[in-house]
Amino acid sequence: MIEGHKARQYQDTVFRLYFSDTMRLRELAGALHGRTYTSEEQMEIVTLDGTFLSQLKNDISFILAGRHLVFMEHQSTPNENMPLRCLYYVCEQFRRKIDAKLLYQNRKVMLPVPEFHVFYTGVKVLPEESVMRLSDAFCADGMDLNLELKVSIHNVVYGEQKQLLIQSRALHDYSFFINAVKRNIAAGIPRVEAIRSAIRYCKEHEIMRLFLEQHEREVIDMVDFEWNQELFEEAKFEEGLEQGREEGLEQGREEGKSAMILGMLREKMPLEMIAKISELSLDKVRELGRMHSLL
Repeated sequence: MIEGHKARQYQDTVFRLYFSDTMRLRELAGALHGRTYTSEEQMEIVTLDGTFLSQLKNDISFILAGRHLVFMEHQSTPNENMPLRCLYYVCEQFRRKIDAKLLYQNRKVMLPVPEFHVFYTGVKVLPEESVMRLSDAFCADGMDLNLELKVSIHNVVYGEQKQLLIQSRALHDYSFFINAVKRNIAAGIPRVEAIRSAIRYCKEHEIMRLFLEQHEREVIDMVDFEWNQELFEEAKFEEGLEQGREEGLEQGREEGKSAMILGMLREKMPLEMIAKISELSLDKVRELGRMHSLL
């Protein structure tokens, strides 16, 4: 595996990699729209990957049949700021796709219709379908609103008959795989082996088989990274709830971070991944590992 690809894979997600495929995207878009899209209907994947001028990145976005501009995000933790984030995404997408000179001409610039979808696979109980609105964040106080953006939240946690999972085989299989990893971890299987076991089971039962055969090493690294990142974010949130003097809080944060790093070193995780999760330099990670005879 080349070094550039190895560095990039930790920043990607399985969702993004799996659905960066026009056939799967057409099927999922068809499930969302209640129709079937054929290969004759043009699709252009326009996912934001960040540029020198803008660091905005999203999971998946594409233009379908020249009419739909679809944004898709995967989340395991609900985020109340998704409408605002999606506003940034769509503005950046239009900025990239439309020549600024056209804005000053009299002829109307025609736009594909944007839509925003979040696919949720976390532990919090959510309805099967819900909507977030940008206007919920406005300091409106009864004022007339002149701007709105709606995000459709799809609870696709596996384990019950959900309409969208019935309509989209690709989304069903992704949800099944994530659930299989969670079940294995809940059963006490070490995380990396839990991921490998879920991959073996899915391949044996024709669930994401070709994808997993092609990307098995990447999937293991990505899921392992995502689980660590999620735990780290939860730890930071819990630290923010603790009360006490600022000096005591700072000491607690450092001790908590050190304990987390030592745990990852014991699990033989790549040093680059540990540094990224902990937001420390590679030298600091190595120093901590040597102090505790883990390197």
